[in-house]
Amino acid sequence: MMRPLFFSCILVFLSTFVVASDVQTNEPDGKQKRPKVGLVLSGGGAKGFAYIGLFRVLEEVGLPIDYVGGTSIGSIMAGLYSVGYSADEIERVVREQNWDMVLRDEIERKYIAYEERDLWEKSIVSLPLNKRKIGLNSSLYYGQEVNLILNRFFSPVWDVTDFSKLPTPFLCIGTNIFTGEAVELTSGYLPMAVRASMSIPGYFSATHYQGKYLVDGGVVNNYPAADVKKMGAQFLIGGDVQSPLKNSMEELSSVTVIIDQIVSFHRQHANMEAKKLINLDILFSVSEGMMDFVKYDSIIAQGERVARSYYPQLKRLADSLNAIEYRAPKVMDAKPLETIEVAEVKYEGNNKMSTIYLDNYFEAFEGTTVEFDEIEEKVTSLFGTGFFKYVFYELEKAEDGRANLIIEVEEGAPGYLSAAVHYDSDYQGSIMLAGVFRNVLGDRSKLFTEFILGTNPRLKAFYTISNGLKPSFGSELEWYTFGFNIYDGKKEINNLGFTALNFSAFLTQNRGNMLNWRFGLKYELFSLRQDVQIDPVLDSMTGFNSYGSAFVSLQADTRDKPYFSTTGFLLNARVSYIVPLVDNWTNELFTNALVFHVKYQQNMRMSNRFVFRPGLFAGGTLRDESPPIQHWFGAGGLNEINYVDNLVPFSGLHFVQRYGYYAAIARLRLQYNPFGKIYFTLLADAGNLNDDVEEVFFAKNAMLGYGGTLSYNSFIGPVELSVMGSNMNEGVTLFMNIGFAF
Repeated sequence: MMRPLFFSCILVFLSTFVVASDVQTNEPDGKQKRPKVGLVLSGGGAKGFAYIGLFRVLEEVGLPIDYVGGTSIGSIMAGLYSVGYSADEIERVVREQNWDMVLRDEIERKYIAYEERDLWEKSIVSLPLNKRKIGLNSSLYYGQEVNLILNRFFSPVWDVTDFSKLPTPFLCIGTNIFTGEAVELTSGYLPMAVRASMSIPGYFSATHYQGKYLVDGGVVNNYPAADVKKMGAQFLIGGDVQSPLKNSMEELSSVTVIIDQIVSFHRQHANMEAKKLINLDILFSVSEGMMDFVKYDSIIAQGERVARSYYPQLKRLADSLNAIEYRAPKVMDAKPLETIEVAEVKYEGNNKMSTIYLDNYFEAFEGTTVEFDEIEEKVTSLFGTGFFKYVFYELEKAEDGRANLIIEVEEGAPGYLSAAVHYDSDYQGSIMLAGVFRNVLGDRSKLFTEFILGTNPRLKAFYTISNGLKPSFGSELEWYTFGFNIYDGKKEINNLGFTALNFSAFLTQNRGNMLNWRFGLKYELFSLRQDVQIDPVLDSMTGFNSYGSAFVSLQADTRDKPYFSTTGFLLNARVSYIVPLVDNWTNELFTNALVFHVKYQQNMRMSNRFVFRPGLFAGGTLRDESPPIQHWFGAGGLNEINYVDNLVPFSGLHFVQRYGYYAAIARLRLQYNPFGKIYFTLLADAGNLNDDVEEVFFAKNAMLGYGGTLSYNSFIGPVELSVMGSNMNEGVTLFMNIGFAF
């Protein structure tokens, strides 16, 4: 009974509204004028995806909207509607985004500078270092990916700076972070206006817009009904996805929920005033949270159900308005532009980074027609260098109608300190303290430092001058010490320790952030120790000796992610010619030697859950006599990253259980992701190590290993337990790994 009564009330209200408005809405000939309809959309995070259902119903009933406005997610959805995107197209936009990456400013690995990946991929916490003080960022994220998305999808109206001139006049709301006042945004650069309106305080950085620093408009005006009414709307439809205030600690389950709760205190009065003005208030009760962007399927479905329950009211409203004055439905066929004609490239915010450096990325765009894909790739690649907190772009109308491409950057802090923890069965527990310093030791310079505290400590420093796409100079300093057991067959008989201090200088170049080559010289100061003095040959190796070498290396990494990869490959190849410089060891055990190795691993996606990962390792010594012991090949353990490149993981073997001058190993992995962050990987290895190259391929003592690894992909890195066996050891071998490898 209540629903038919409500429909009747709507019609009675509309008739009363029209009669009451006769004085203002009559044409000179006495003909009644159609009232203007406004659409108001509240903020509410991911729950705003529910508005897609409302847009779809509005299209179906043939109800044109004259004015539209919103706050936060409401500003994004209202903005897309104002440009002329259909409900289906907006849904496609929502579905094609990787929201986890968008909301965390994450970019694909292919855009991260090769030398930056270690820092990006193994730090648990990172803090800026400015003016010799450790600080905190003003927000969790800067909205790097959000800026690209907004530029892309508002591109059809890139040259419209008066929002009343959009296909449907539009406004959105921001909050002045210094005064707390609501700011009505009706002009300027549309993507940045929307970006300002959705800048959740503490989560996204404030947006500098038209001389003001703005954050999410939902702080003070999350339901801008009065603003849309002021545009000229006489009948207001409201879409509201706001959550009521939480009343238990269990509901305050995350930082963003707590922020939303605090902000909600200040907007309650504004919401009450808005609801007084709204004629048809549609409340979308959505079970998901404001940050559940990845749950768009459920949110869109819930929004569709709610919107369809209002279909009769909206249909009667459309029919009543058309009875006064028929208006053909708007054509909602907006699509993102594919290209833009660029007149000039301008830079803003670069102080230490020269225009010449930025020109390496963007100069070729001037005076040409450029694809938006190209702009986004260059912007993301520049961001991936690590020199900047963010790299945004805007389009400015030039005098000849073309676009000026404005690249706006904020340079990063001079330094960052980061930390991580790790444990594995071979190197034991350790803590990593790392620092990165950019533009401190010269323009375009990068200095990476890493100190590992634990049973097997290590110190590493890497310095380079970045030349963009051109070759550059680099140098590396490394000190380490670690130990491993020596076996006689399957029996543990001793423990060896390696200690080394290495320095190298080289020319290097990155190609597409996927490939890195180096050519240079290396100095090694190396010492060996044994716990039990039972081997006179090993006794003669103790003490420090120095070596020099010339080397060339090639590394390529096209994997989609460093752990649990599903696509791409990893290649590591190196050739070194090693010369003893001062022989402090007796018997002249080691001589000049040419040592080479190649490691390759491929990731082949078989289905959504299965990935096949074949790989191989091959290495050798082009010399009859012995290379220095630190350049022998060793196999065992499951660490993919070792202090010495010539050490190879092998399932079922203890750490460095086998070693020799030559190595040939085939590796097979079958990775299965049953659900969420849980993985199970089957392991199989086969191969040999020997001092004779022929024995590597034909010896009877070839190694066979097998096993399985259960993994959880945690925020500190993989947490893994491996159970293995081999023909080299009796029984079961266990391997534990916790955290990012370093």
